[in-house]
Amino acid sequence: MAKKNVTFADIAAYTGFSKTTISRYFNNPDSITVENQEKIANALAVLDYKENKLARVMANGKTEMIGVIIPNLYMHYYSDMLDHIISTYEEYGYKFIVFAGNEDADVERRYIQELLAYKTEGLIVLSHTLSSKELAEYHVPIVTIEREDEYVCSVNTDNYMGGVQAATVLAKSGCDILLHANSDFPSTIPAYGRIQGFQDFCETNGLEHRIMIRNFGASFEENNAEIAKLLQEIEEIYPEKKAGIFMPNDTHA
Repeated sequence: MAKKNVTFADIAAYTGFSKTTISRYFNNPDSITVENQEKIANALAVLDYKENKLARVMANGKTEMIGVIIPNLYMHYYSDMLDHIISTYEEYGYKFIVFAGNEDADVERRYIQELLAYKTEGLIVLSHTLSSKELAEYHVPIVTIEREDEYVCSVNTDNYMGGVQAATVLAKSGCDILLHANSDFPSTIPAYGRIQGFQDFCETNGLEHRIMIRNFGASFEENNAEIAKLLQEIEEIYPEKKAGIFMPNDTHA
């Protein structure tokens, strides 16, 4: 026979506390004494209580779920970031619903509506597809990562210094020509700082350099073909020079 679900009424009857006290144990444990918390915890173990998450969501309206929008899982950066985000569950208890938008604005809008329908408590957006102004209009807590962020909160790295450091390493390696291959970013995108930092360092130190703007595509096949073309072009233009190349990300490198 199906095992009976243990209810708050069962716990209250076992402990002699009211159902209100049992509810406070789950929703506001600090409002009851440590001694009573221990009595209730012991009752839960004896009765083999299994928490009904859905009932709890309906009671307090908190889903403890966060929506995540990423461009794709192909790029190492996005999969690595996702791994770190998901690993926070043990410390903070939030679960994640993840969608890969593949740089399709209509698809991402549909995904966000789906996430909001599940009453997610916030969004983490790594995709560049939708503007921060549009994201802010959803009126839900949003944190973006490494993207245009005029209207939202964002976590960004020091891309400019990254470009400077990359150029520094290549210069110290004795390269005759320093090259940076990247996509055509607007200056509002944090990653543009890599281009600017690389270029400023080279110009300040009188180093021969070139910025090579490319559309590398969004798949292994497209990346492989475009990078092969890039390397062939470099060999043809600079056949007698030691070329140092700063690639835009780990996957392309």
